[in-house]
Amino acid sequence: MMIQPLRLGLAFAACVLAAGAAAADTIYLLDGKSHEDVTVRSETFKEISFKVGSKKDTIKTDDVLRIDYSSKSQLVDRADVAAAEGQILDAISDLETFVDGHLASGRKPRYGWEPAYAMFRLVELYGAMGDVESMIAAVDRLVEKEPESRFVPFAFLAKAEAQFFSGSAANAQKTLKKFLDLIQGKSLSQRWQIEQKLAVILYDTKLKGKSLRTKLEAISTSAGSQYPRVKNAAQVAIAESHLADKDFGKAEPIFRSITDNPKAAARTLAAAYTGLGDCLFKRAVSGSGDKAELIKSAKLAYMRVVVVYKDQVRYAPKAMFWAGRAFDESGEELDKESAQKLYQRVSREYRGTKWADEANAFRKR
Repeated sequence: MMIQPLRLGLAFAACVLAAGAAAADTIYLLDGKSHEDVTVRSETFKEISFKVGSKKDTIKTDDVLRIDYSSKSQLVDRADVAAAEGQILDAISDLETFVDGHLASGRKPRYGWEPAYAMFRLVELYGAMGDVESMIAAVDRLVEKEPESRFVPFAFLAKAEAQFFSGSAANAQKTLKKFLDLIQGKSLSQRWQIEQKLAVILYDTKLKGKSLRTKLEAISTSAGSQYPRVKNAAQVAIAESHLADKDFGKAEPIFRSITDNPKAAARTLAAAYTGLGDCLFKRAVSGSGDKAELIKSAKLAYMRVVVVYKDQVRYAPKAMFWAGRAFDESGEELDKESAQKLYQRVSREYRGTKWADEANAFRKR
């Protein structure tokens, strides 16, 4: 995929110097607590270093849900705003300019965490565009240039997923083997060992049905309450397996348990809401319950993915198409118009995909 020419505008150094005042970052933890009004200093596989006033402190990386950075360099901040507004190419352009400038300058960055953050944002954005080649290149750059970053394990998993769903299961397994080498070589936590095993199972084309679910249950048990995000990812994969077997009765309660759980990653939640929508829609059209209420609930589940998890490219186009089908099934005239708008969006934003082809079949010409 060709990316538009970079918007060079301001020079890299000027953009760094133009960044805002002192940071007041927030570190959100998996247990629901947070560290507010802190200054993040550095991030590695194992710990986040930060300051509270003049006092230095650290926290285990595995305990962190996410970090909100209040101050960023101008290019990075502008990229994040552009991405949030759907201007993905502009965001990529600014991030590439920032990363290239940082690597060329050889200077210590103003914010120690920022180069790795920018590199991983590029992994996410190329992935959201479905540009597998550029995404893999972004992963490889992150691993080479910021090898101790807390984003590196996520990047390995993202690369393996992209390879698998682009039709290269063998390469996905090779990437996971390299990830295992990293885990063992750097003595990373058990969390990453379990994550790696989960990915190996998910990207094994020979595993189906009950045999797949048995292995996933073992992963879920290993993760337990200590690693809830991994446990939830395994559980949603079990539900997706039931869905593939058209066992909606077993899939639906698992999906619901995930959507009700705040300790799941965005990708896991996107999968759970999409799967829940599938179960509700199936029940509605098969006459298994109050159709109007089921369709209403299905619309809400699908639209949550469309609005909240739109960057989850594996699920967003499917959810958008089926949201259109749910609107169509409601029978209301205004809902019919909403359905057509959704079909048009799928066709426009995900041209060339299966879901765009499905949407075209329902569009009014």
